[in-house]
Parts: sequence; C-alpha cells; structure tokens
Amino acid sequence: MYHRRNLKTDNSITGLLPALISLALFIISNIFWGFHVGFRVLAVMIAIYSLFQFRAYHRVRNLTYLVSAIYLSTFALFLIFAPITKSGLDKNNFTSLNKFLGFIMLSLLVWLVYLMFTRKVKWKGREVFELAAMSVKDASNGFTERPYPTGKINYSRRDLFDFASFLRYNQIALPFYEENKIAFVPIKMGQEFKFLYTNNFDYKDSSWVLFDYEGNVTVHISKKDYLDYKENLSFDQLCESMGNLFKEFLELFIKGEEVRIIDRLDSLKISIFN
Repeated sequence: MYHRRNLKTDNSITGLLPALISLALFIISNIFWGFHVGFRVLAVMIAIYSLFQFRAYHRVRNLTYLVSAIYLSTFALFLIFAPITKSGLDKNNFTSLNKFLGFIMLSLLVWLVYLMFTRKVKWKGREVFELAAMSVKDASNGFTERPYPTGKINYSRRDLFDFASFLRYNQIALPFYEENKIAFVPIKMGQEFKFLYTNNFDYKDSSWVLFDYEGNVTVHISKKDYLDYKENLSFDQLCESMGNLFKEFLELFIKGEEVRIIDRLDSLKISIFN
C-alpha cells in the first residue's frame, strides 16, 4: 500500500562520512607511504569506529550495534595481521589466523546484511513523523515553541520503563530519564550520532513525547523537525497526533501486541537508508 509522504526527501550523507573519511586516508597513505602503511592506517580507523559501535550498543542495547562492533574489530585485526606486499594484500600467504578472521568477518557481514534488509538496523524516527502527520487535516497555523499537553493515559511505572526499553531496542525513540518522567525522542536515520555519542545530551531542543508518572503526556516538536514537513501543518493537530500515536503504541505494548507497532512502522516502506 502506498502512503503519501509528508516529509521532505532526506539527501544527507552523514551516515557515509566514516566510510568516506577512511577511504580518503587509505588512498592518501597509499600514495605517500605505500600499501603497508595504508592498510595499517585503515585498520586503525576501523578499530576506532568499532569503539564507537560498542559505545552505541551500551547506549541502545540493540544487537545490530554489537554485531557491527565485533565485525569492525575483526576487520581491523584481519588487516593488522594480514601479509602485505608492495602490490597489496598477499592472499597466497594468508595464515590460519588470517583465514579464521576472514571467515568470522564474512559470517558477520552476512548477518549484518540480513539485519539491514529486515530493517533491524534502521532508526525509525522518520516513520514516526510520517505517521503523526497522517491524521493532520489543517494547515491553518505554523510552528510554536511551547510544549503541547495531549491528555492522560493509565499505565504503571513498570509499564513505562519496559516500554522505554522496547522503543530504545527497536530504535523507534531514545528514552531520556528524569526524576518523575521519561521523554522519548524519535530519531531519524542519520541523526542518531549526536544522541549516541554526546555525553549528557540535552534533549529538550529536540522533538520529544514526555510521559510522567501521573499519566500525563506532553509533546514538543522542534522547529527543525516541523520545517522538515513539506507543508505548514497545524502545529496543535500535529502535536496531538504525535501524542496519540505514542499513547496507542504504549497501549499495544501493555497488551503484548508490540509486533503491531513494528508492523505499522514498517508498512510505510521507507528506505532503510532514510
């Protein structure tokens, strides 16, 4: 089923920057110092990226980040121990260790490709914003800075914490915990880096849906996310719809029907790269 897109096309290349930087350093190193140095520089870069993936796994607890971190670590070790000549990798002289690391790399790469095409790698913030816009009918008023209360819902504190873990693990929204409330920040693909790698990140300037322990739900849509829509949607209706969407997700989760949440997001068929 085709769904009309309400968001502007995302042409960001942020997610490709690590690969582009590594490729550039690899080429420069090869030109000035040869393949021996070039492959070692590439190994160091990949090892650094693996540390970032381990940190992301610690933050999100999503299996994808762990698999990616181990894959990158194995790749770095493979390059460090691989025999290198003036013309590149010496495949004819691979040791048992090289072959073992190569097998692990290939296995993990196949796993990562599977996770990618089953949408396990994807941050689903774009899907969240698309769903929130579907029920907005008016375009009568524009953006305002104020948070918008969207009513109350019944849930226990345990329900809310478990829901937060579910949204985080499935990369739907990243939870931020405060003394008597939890804020959920929907994250679009390519915009996750500042949330994952910034210490004590202040989410308040981002878009968020806040649930307090009394059952109150409040929504804030950032100006950046609002302007990402193709049209000037009614801000109040958009906030109301976003709040209702998360309340519906929580109700489905409490009933044990969380698979319906994933199905609804995936039904939009948004590219795994957006």
